[in-house]
Amino acid sequence: MKLAKKFMALALAAVLSVGCAFGVSADGSRTKDVTVVQEDSQVYEIIQKIEDTDGFKELKEAVPAVTDAFEKVGKGEMDMNGFADVLKTLAEEETDETLKAAIEEVIEKLDGKDFVTGFTQFKVLDSVKAVKNADGKYEVEFSVPSITDDMENIQLVCYNEETKEWTIVDPINVDKEKKTIKVALDDLCYFTIVADAKEDTAE
Repeated sequence: MKLAKKFMALALAAVLSVGCAFGVSADGSRTKDVTVVQEDSQVYEIIQKIEDTDGFKELKEAVPAVTDAFEKVGKGEMDMNGFADVLKTLAEEETDETLKAAIEEVIEKLDGKDFVTGFTQFKVLDSVKAVKNADGKYEVEFSVPSITDDMENIQLVCYNEETKEWTIVDPINVDKEKKTIKVALDDLCYFTIVADAKEDTAE
């Protein structure tokens, strides 16, 4: 009886450890708990419920494969391989060679990665106080509670609905102790945070 209980405890621990890897909760969904740090919260915002926005609804009509992927990633129903397959299909259908090349570059860089968060959207709240850098992007710091000390090569996968461009964005700074990321983004871009897959999730 004690042996059976011991095996049950080990099995439960294994399930919980897998479920918590890279922000996947017990119900299978991926965390969207990304917020702008307090000092910038009046200027910028992270929209976690992207499916409730008018922009998302418009995107769903225009490119349903993209919004479907966003939702499935958020629910934990799509892994990185599945997401890469969606991007491959988009690349095959893309007639603009520049956009096609950008998608193919993202696919290549996602090899060996795993999701840290589901997809959210970055929004400028105050265009007067918001400041663009030399590249025309907004530098903002996010709080990302799901960052852990052993995560390596943390990046963002971004989709700009206006330009239709997919990009991999390297953070300006990652503070694992404070669990924050500073990054330069376009207004209204959708993004998910990714990192190198751990050995047990790399396959």
